[in-house]
Amino acid sequence: MHVFINRYTVTGDIEEFRRLLGQLSAHMRAQPGFHSHQLYRSARDERTYVELAEWTDPDSHRQALAGEGFQGPVAELRKLATADPAPFELLSEYRAAR
Repeated sequence: MHVFINRYTVTGDIEEFRRLLGQLSAHMRAQPGFHSHQLYRSARDERTYVELAEWTDPDSHRQALAGEGFQGPVAELRKLATADPAPFELLSEYRAAR
């Protein structure tokens, strides 16, 4: 599993940021190798968001980033927020029994 985490700090219009991020997320969900996506907003700062995306493999993620469905909206998103994206490796995981 390829895990990608991105922290955004919104510097522009929050609603436009969320609209563009939704557009990007819809594009990514339609790509081969997509597994899951979660978006969090800080409970303390409405301008801080963290997204977590899981992909089957790094190549699938790279291919999704290369398409126009990603490149166009991300260029607009960069006008509204700074981003700190990076791949991560899972070291441990704990879940409550259900």
